[in-house]
Parts: sequence; structure tokens; C-alpha cells
Amino acid sequence: MSQASVSDKIADLAAQFSGQLLTPRDSGYEDARRVHNGLIDKRPFLIARCRNTADVVDAVNFAREHSLEVAVRGGGHNVAGRSAIDGGLMIDLSLMRGIHVDPTARTARAQGGARGVNTIARHRYTVWRVPEASSRRQASPD
Repeated sequence: MSQASVSDKIADLAAQFSGQLLTPRDSGYEDARRVHNGLIDKRPFLIARCRNTADVVDAVNFAREHSLEVAVRGGGHNVAGRSAIDGGLMIDLSLMRGIHVDPTARTARAQGGARGVNTIARHRYTVWRVPEASSRRQASPD
């Protein structure tokens, strides 16, 4: 694929993408590609900083159409650096920090970029019950 056609394909994706698309030439790329473990120094072909589920779907489809390997970054704290990739597509969920709490059912749904800090800050007075684990071991089918 020529450089012009790559730019055209990214521009096509950007037309429907509500988040931010970053290539190595864009300002912000260097900060966006870094992960918590400073020993990891991977350089994705493209970083898709998603704002919603539609952006995630578009990014996955783009990767499939162009045979790009994908790494998904939630909070960016994976010590092994699995949220980064060389030459592929990094799907960055850090902008997706929404949390929906149902106080009646005492459940919560969190988007992929939500971190414990977000949850604690928004719901520090909510008491959550964790279901008890079964005391009996289940036999696994062989």
C-alpha cells in the first residue's frame, strides 16, 4: 500500500471516528503510545483513541480490512506491555471511563478505560456485596 493510499484509508476512518487517530507524525503520538512500564517501547502504526463503542467497532474493522495486529489499552498498566504493539493498531480505551451504577440491583457496568480511581471517586459511599464463592469444589469435565 502506498503512503498516499494509507493516508486516504486513515482519512476515511477519521471521517466517522469521534475519538482521535494518531500516526507517528502526529503531535500527541509519543505520549499516547507510552505505557506504565517504561521498559516497553513499542511503536504502533496507528493509535485509535476511542470515545465510544462505535469507535471500537470501526477500529477493529479497520484492523481486519488492513491485516493489522491489534493491542487493546485499557488503563495502560499491564506490566508485560501487552497493551502496546509494534507496527499494528493500538486501540486505546482510556477516554472511555463511563460507569453506570444500578443502586437497586447493586451492580455496575464500566467502560474499558475506567479505573478503580474513577469508581471510588464517584461511588465512595456505595456499599457493594461480593457474591460468596462456593465452598464446594466443582468437578471439571474431562
